Amino acid sequence: MITGAEHKIVPTWATPRLTDTLDGEGVVDFARTFLHVDKGMRAGDPLELVQWQRDLIHSLYERRADGRRRYRRALIGLGRKNGKSLLGSVIALHGLIEGGLGAEVYAAAGDRQQARIVFETARQQVIRSQALSGICKIYRDVIAVPATGAVFRVLSSDAKLQQGLNPSVVVFDELHVQANEDLWDALTLGSGARLDPMTVAITTAGHDLETLCGKMYQYGKRVAAGEVDDPSFGFWWWEAAADCPLVDRDEWVRANPNLAYGLIDVEDMEVAVKQTSENAFRRYRLNQWTRALESWLPAGSFEACRSDRQLSFDLPIFVGIDMALKHDSIAVVIAQPQDGVVVVRAKIWHPNDAPLDVAAVEAHLRWLHNTYTVQEFAYDPAYFQRSSEILVDDGLPMVEFPQSRARMIPACGNAFEMIVNQRVAHDGSPQFVDQVLSAAQRMTDEGWRLSKGKSKRKIDAAIALVIALDRATLLNKADGNPSVVDVWKD
Repeated sequence: MITGAEHKIVPTWATPRLTDTLDGEGVVDFARTFLHVDKGMRAGDPLELVQWQRDLIHSLYERRADGRRRYRRALIGLGRKNGKSLLGSVIALHGLIEGGLGAEVYAAAGDRQQARIVFETARQQVIRSQALSGICKIYRDVIAVPATGAVFRVLSSDAKLQQGLNPSVVVFDELHVQANEDLWDALTLGSGARLDPMTVAITTAGHDLETLCGKMYQYGKRVAAGEVDDPSFGFWWWEAAADCPLVDRDEWVRANPNLAYGLIDVEDMEVAVKQTSENAFRRYRLNQWTRALESWLPAGSFEACRSDRQLSFDLPIFVGIDMALKHDSIAVVIAQPQDGVVVVRAKIWHPNDAPLDVAAVEAHLRWLHNTYTVQEFAYDPAYFQRSSEILVDDGLPMVEFPQSRARMIPACGNAFEMIVNQRVAHDGSPQFVDQVLSAAQRMTDEGWRLSKGKSKRKIDAAIALVIALDRATLLNKADGNPSVVDVWKD
C-alpha cells in the first residue's frame, strides 16, 4: 500500500480557487448520509469520501462572489479504477435530490452502454438507501422524484437527440471516446435557461488531441496555467510525468490518487505494467495522452528543456512563421540565442471555423519588430507572400524559407540535435508543448522531416520552431566547426 501521508494528493493540473465560498461540504454530507460503499470489505458502510475526493468536490462546487455557482463546465481526468463512476453518481444524485423543482439530470456518454454505467451505479445506490428509495420512482433508464418533478435520465450519442432538453446537471462519462460534439453541444446549450447548470465530464486520457475531449484537455491546461481567463471552466487532471519510467510508483500515485488510500490494489498495477503495452499503460493507468508511435523526439526530451530563462530586450531574436491553409492553426515562434542556449517562445492562433485572421498575425509581427531587435522573420512564400510584401514596406526584415525537402530536412535534424542536447529553453506553454510533441517523422530518400503522421493534430508550432532554430543557429557556421546543415548536405 502507498499511504496518503507520504504523498500530497493533488491534481497535476487544476484551476485555482477564486473565492472561499464552497458548497462541496453539502455534497460530502449528502454522500455520507444517503449513500453507501457498494463493493469490497466496507460494502454497506456509509459512503465516506476520502480526502482527495472531498478536495475535488469542494473545488467543483465553488461559488462566485455574487452567489452563483462558478463552474458551468468541468473536465476531470483520472486513471482507471479511481472510482469515476461512483464520483459521477454522487454528483448526479445530489443534483437530482437537492436540485429543486423540475431538476433535469443526465448520465451521458458516446453510447448507451457507457452512459448506463454511471446511471446504474446511482440506481443501485437509490435501491439500497431506505431514505432515497422512499421518495424516488425507479425505472429502467429513469429515476424520478414525483414530489419535485425532478428526473435523472440516460442519454447517449447513438440515440436521436431530443428537443427541449433543459439540463441542470450532466455527468458525461469517458468523454475521450465521444466521436463528435453534437451531444455535448446539445446538453451545454440546452442548459442556458437554468440559473446554475453544471456539465461535468469524467474521463481517462485518449489518443487524439483533435477530439472534443482532447481540445478540452488542452484548453483546460491553458486555463490552469493562466494563459486563458475563463473562470467558468473547471479542470482537474491527474497524470504522471511524460518521461517517467513505467515502474515509478510515485508517478502511479500522481495519476491514481486512490492508490494512496489502498483503494487500488498495488499488485494490480504491478501486473498491468508487465502485461500491457507501454502506450496502453501510459494512457489508461498513467492517464497520459498518447501520441504517434513515430514521434520525432525521444520521450521526455522536450519537457526536459523547460526553463525559467526569459527573453532579453538587449539581444537579437529570430522569428519562424508557419502560416495555415484554410482553417488550420497559425504559429509564430521566437528564438533568441543566449550563452549556448536558444530561448524560444510561441504565439499560436486557432481560427477553428472562422476565417484566418491574417491581420492579427501581421499586427503581432509588427509588435515584435517594434519591441525586440529582430534579425529575421522567416516565412514560407507559398502561404505568406502578400503579407510579406506589406511587412517589407513597413521595414520588417522578411526572409523567405520555402518548406522544401532541401530546407526542412537539415533544419529538422538541427532542431532534433538541439532539443536532445537541451540547448533549447522553453517556458512549458501547454499548447506549444502539445504541438511540438504531436509531430512525427516522415522518412524520405534524403532523410526525414516533420509531419502530422497518422493523426490530425496541429503541429504548426513545431514547424515554426524548426524554422526559427535554423535561422538562429546559422551564425554558428563561422566558428570553424561543420554545422548540422553541412553534415546533412554531405
